[in-house]
Amino acid sequence: MMTTRQLATEGHRLDRLFRPSSVAVVGASPKGGYGLRTLRNMRGVGFAGRLYAVHPTHTEVGGVRAYPSLSDLPEVPDAVAAAIPAPGVPALAAEAAGLGAGSMVVFGAGFAERDAGGRRRQADLVAAAGDRLPLIGPNCLGVASYRGRAALWGIEMPYVHAEADGVVALAAQSGNMALTTMLSGRLPPVAYGVSAGNQAVLDLADCLEYFLTDPDVEVVCLVMEGLADVPRFRALAERAAALDVSVIVLKVGRSAVGGAATVAHTGTLAGRDASYDALFRQTGVHRVHDLDEMIALATLLAAPRRPRGGKVGVFASSGGECGLIADLADDAGVRLAELDAAAETAIAAALPPYMGVRNPLDLGANAWGDQDVYRAAARAMGKCPDVDVVAFVGDAPAHADPLDEIGWTEMIVGAGEAAAELDVPVVLMTTTTDLTPGLTDLAGRNGIVLLAGTRPALRAIALASEPRPPASAMVTTRPTAPEARRRATALLKGRSGTLPEAEAKRLLAVYGVASPPGEVAAGADAAAEIAGRIGYPVVCKVHAAGLAHKSDIGGVEVGLADEKALRDAVHRIGERTGTANEVLVERMAGPGVELIVGGRNDAAGSLVVIGAGGVLTELLDDAAPLLWPFGPDDVRAVLRHLRIGALLGGVRGAAPADLDALADTAVRVGRLLADFPEIAEIDVNPLLCRPDGCLALDALIVTGEPAKGN
Repeated sequence: MMTTRQLATEGHRLDRLFRPSSVAVVGASPKGGYGLRTLRNMRGVGFAGRLYAVHPTHTEVGGVRAYPSLSDLPEVPDAVAAAIPAPGVPALAAEAAGLGAGSMVVFGAGFAERDAGGRRRQADLVAAAGDRLPLIGPNCLGVASYRGRAALWGIEMPYVHAEADGVVALAAQSGNMALTTMLSGRLPPVAYGVSAGNQAVLDLADCLEYFLTDPDVEVVCLVMEGLADVPRFRALAERAAALDVSVIVLKVGRSAVGGAATVAHTGTLAGRDASYDALFRQTGVHRVHDLDEMIALATLLAAPRRPRGGKVGVFASSGGECGLIADLADDAGVRLAELDAAAETAIAAALPPYMGVRNPLDLGANAWGDQDVYRAAARAMGKCPDVDVVAFVGDAPAHADPLDEIGWTEMIVGAGEAAAELDVPVVLMTTTTDLTPGLTDLAGRNGIVLLAGTRPALRAIALASEPRPPASAMVTTRPTAPEARRRATALLKGRSGTLPEAEAKRLLAVYGVASPPGEVAAGADAAAEIAGRIGYPVVCKVHAAGLAHKSDIGGVEVGLADEKALRDAVHRIGERTGTANEVLVERMAGPGVELIVGGRNDAAGSLVVIGAGGVLTELLDDAAPLLWPFGPDDVRAVLRHLRIGALLGGVRGAAPADLDALADTAVRVGRLLADFPEIAEIDVNPLLCRPDGCLALDALIVTGEPAKGN
């Protein structure tokens, strides 16, 4: 019976790019360059289809028959590789599209990455391709489809992946990073490798969509700078999770450049990269920090047995290596498993009586090269219920003696014999990434997962053990009630800039976010009248448009117990702020946990940040982002990872905070942002979370154009 993914592969619009039957290389020349190299690469990966060169004067290039133009070919090609200077590319794309060619790869630079003229040229290229010609590039290295035995790739490339059944698919905006990853001897077999370049027509999301149609792809690696269509990527990531395909992303450009343009605290807390953190976490995408992490994680996730959790059992023939792992594991988010009595007994039986049994386990120098000891240690740890991954540590750097002369064969064979009996992966973790030739192959032949470098290895274990959101958890949100939308629209009409606090709270109230009772007063007499109605003690704040952080200018006084204290406060606030005597008077709220719930709209979507509030906001830097849409369960999940989360559970006899109300408030703020893209920022800080609900003690809303950036 065919699977859903197998059925989806048939007739996909990118089949002619990734599985072409005929390929034309335009610009191939005997002098060399991308065109000639593409012809060689096509033969190197074993292309069995029809290969043509296109050159205006030559009749043969590199042993391949050449034709003057695409129109002169005996057939319309499935794929065209453009190895010509940039000025001629738009016309070539128009010719290919007119003929009905199936796809194109454009290697050359000189487009939008360069200057205004290049941007115009790229626009002409996009117009020529239209919706008729799927196109990779320009400014790229091309497409290496090992599955389709087709390499529209303009420079050196590894051919070894063509001989294996690839389980990893790779797409990168950076051609060099794509090539470096494919050249790594530690990466599992690759099915597809794409250098997407400028992504003028096809982008990484298009590649991901195609990769998900291949039933043999288990891991997708993406190297990106940003996403043009976040909702589409989110839908594809959710599809990958439903298909049990792991997606790994290395996103470059994590710095918080542009943060100075924000007004609210949440803009500073989140940074421009926070939307991607939220997107990846909420969809089960694994985010890595460098290529070593990406290769290690891809290796672990492509193994026959994936980690069932984040607890590791570690052994080595060196006490120093055991100590190093113990130091680094916690930083990486990896926990050391508790060995049960059965594991301790089995390990003790294999060791001299003077060796202690613990995790990490020092086998002692005498165990080096002992197949029986390594088998016993791996088996005992792997059968322990608390162990999710078995890892043994050792190194064979570049200048080490031959592996079969220094005990490595015996150790790996012994651990491999144990691995064959276990339902958890057995990992060889080296302390450096410097490996002698042959170690990767030796490990692979024996069912051992080689992870090079202590930090990348531990990070891979931690990331692989993160729970992925089940398909049932993918969030769908109900639309806002029409009356609430109407009232909010009326409040925002004609507004630009920072709203006065009372107006911000009025808007939040429309969406169900409560505030303490209070009103705006024009002077001390009106303030006293309001306080008499709502009850003392009260808070008094300066109230004016354009004020972001009132306490910084002495515009807030709290705990005012009577009328005299209130009148004096109104006077002092007026003197300190230099504003008219318009103030906001509100009843003091009781005790609770102060948080910040806010967010912003930018190119990635509507982002909400939740974390420690009040005076702790900038001191603790304890916050987490959520990208809309999200639900209450997503809010509770991020709270578990925040330090402020411990306070919400109640400490030293305090009653626990109302987490349901907190989660509901965060969702309501997210819905408000999503409904009104003209809201640039929202900052509810502090939001007081009490046992009986939440109150917005202060609120800031900035309207205007959403912040730009990707």
